[in-house]
Amino acid sequence: MFNQFARYEDAFRDWRRDGMPGLKPESYGYVEFLTSKDDDQLPREGTLWPHQWEAFLRVVYAHEILGKGEIGADGLLLNIVTGGGKTAVIAALIAWLRIAHGVQKFVLLCPNLIVRDRLEDDFAGGKVFKARDLLPESAVSSGLGNFDLTTLGSGKDGGWSSLFSASVVLGNIHQFYQSNKSGQSNLSALMNGPEFALFNDEAHNSPAPEYEATLLRMREKGVLRVDTTATPDRADGRTPDSEMIYEYSVTDALADGIIKTPVVYQPDIKTVQLTYTDAQTGEKRKVEEINWEEVDRLGLNATQWVTDDEPMKQQMAIALKRLEEQERRAKKRYQPILFVVAVCKADAEKAAQTLNSYFKVKTLLVTEDSDEADRKKAQELGRQQKSGNPYKAVVSVLMLREGWDVPEVGVILLLRKFGSRVYGQQVIGRGLRRVRVKGVDPAEPQICAVVDHPKLEHQWLWDIFNARKRENVKLDDLFDETEDLPPPPPKQELVKPDLVIDVPPTDPSVVDDGEFDVGDLPPPPQPIQDWQAALDAITYDPTVVEITKVGIAGVTGQELGGKGWTTIHSAPDPSAPSATGVVVTDEAVRDAVKTGMLDIAEALTVEAGYAAGFKEKVYGALVQHVRNKFLKGNSLGLADRADVEFAWKMLRQVKTKVGAVPGLVAGIIEYGD
Repeated sequence: MFNQFARYEDAFRDWRRDGMPGLKPESYGYVEFLTSKDDDQLPREGTLWPHQWEAFLRVVYAHEILGKGEIGADGLLLNIVTGGGKTAVIAALIAWLRIAHGVQKFVLLCPNLIVRDRLEDDFAGGKVFKARDLLPESAVSSGLGNFDLTTLGSGKDGGWSSLFSASVVLGNIHQFYQSNKSGQSNLSALMNGPEFALFNDEAHNSPAPEYEATLLRMREKGVLRVDTTATPDRADGRTPDSEMIYEYSVTDALADGIIKTPVVYQPDIKTVQLTYTDAQTGEKRKVEEINWEEVDRLGLNATQWVTDDEPMKQQMAIALKRLEEQERRAKKRYQPILFVVAVCKADAEKAAQTLNSYFKVKTLLVTEDSDEADRKKAQELGRQQKSGNPYKAVVSVLMLREGWDVPEVGVILLLRKFGSRVYGQQVIGRGLRRVRVKGVDPAEPQICAVVDHPKLEHQWLWDIFNARKRENVKLDDLFDETEDLPPPPPKQELVKPDLVIDVPPTDPSVVDDGEFDVGDLPPPPQPIQDWQAALDAITYDPTVVEITKVGIAGVTGQELGGKGWTTIHSAPDPSAPSATGVVVTDEAVRDAVKTGMLDIAEALTVEAGYAAGFKEKVYGALVQHVRNKFLKGNSLGLADRADVEFAWKMLRQVKTKVGAVPGLVAGIIEYGD
């Protein structure tokens, strides 16, 4: 996403140097209150961090000096890395708008309950204003600093009844949607009140039709809209409609020591033992041991390397070794947390049970079915050290993503493959926030250890963090990242803003009728009209391949950011056979089959050249197909547990074989009911 403020950087720099001419006297007074007494280009210590100060001043300049006619008609976007303190910037802007512009109402929008809970904790009782000393005494004494908060749908005092009188209204965007009566009522109450400033947190969620329609409706009463996000690019390739005016990246934050340094660990694998099993009867057919270099010929699913029993235990052993290291560094000042990310509820249950029962590590499981109590526990994980028996690990199915901020997360174990740049960055972001508790020096080096697997092919994700390697590190070399971290990467700054050019918009009147030579590409297969017969004709081999043992030489660690390296740690002891069994609940297995079919339907639809919206037809056909082939004609809800487990194990073949029939998926979409 392009920084729209780049063209104004020269003028902005001159404006600051010349004493900020053109500001309202009240705005100048508030800016002066936040300014350092020793350097008028820096914030006063204890208020905003330098990058927060830069973001704050650019909003002030864009709003008062440039105006909406020049920039930000649909809002201003601040792109600040996770852990960069977006909430403090929002609070400073709220205080400025109240003191300098007399704005009485502020609306904070967020996409989910986790983000809402975090914002509620920050703004309840004016906590963030006090913690950052953002309010002058004169404002407090005159009542300008009273920011009464109401949270829609929280079940606490306030809510809709306080929407009219509250200064700060916090709610999920869905609570203002016109598709439901509650949303209509909330939006009507808001639009019939005074003008307000709108803060759209985690703004990368906004490009959805109803989300956009709601923001457009609110614009009629909005004094100023400010969007905040750490990942402006969405999984669907779209971006918010607001204009980005400030970017504070991972590289910037590493250079400033604002976030932890991520370090990625992967097993260095020598050999693999595979067991061939009849998925329907459970009969073991063959055991084969092969070299790591030969595994690609078998076409194993990427997630098997982290979800089959033995490799998962090995990945957990690596992660728990990293957790021990983090606990030594913590020196009992806080409890480091292991965060495990699974792809479905069944895998999450399996992981949580393995940690709890096999490794004897107290673990919390959080899925979409978790109750309010477990959600609250997840938010407070880092504060439970004094309980005497704190959780040391939490397992989640992408529930704990944006908005879940537990600085004590010191290790992240990936039990899934990320296809989305957005989700991948959001998950790693959960471990970037520095621990700031009593006894921890702000300059103390901190790392976040990420346990990955080479077969997940996440190099694109590590490239975002600018991975580097150090060669020739021997197996027995000892290494302590916190004592020998490399110099931080240099910050990238715009040196010559006058050379920035505007990319002109596409002229809709210009049509290119040119012909392009695309070579002799074969035409796409014709949709199969009798697709049902083709689908029924597919046969399956009940043999499934399980990874039952992995021999590794060591663990490769990659320092991310700046001059990084590769170092080898001793391999963990192979996990010994154990009588401890992992029993996934009936509901979780059925949910895994349903989720798997939905994922397969979407992947096959896109691969066939259709928009993802057509996946419902493919999903419907797959449901019936799975019932007939594996569930003895029964529905997923009524089928025997053994048949459901059979279907779960065979889903990998379903995607491969259905996708291999030319024109089958197209036929389902074109001719299906």
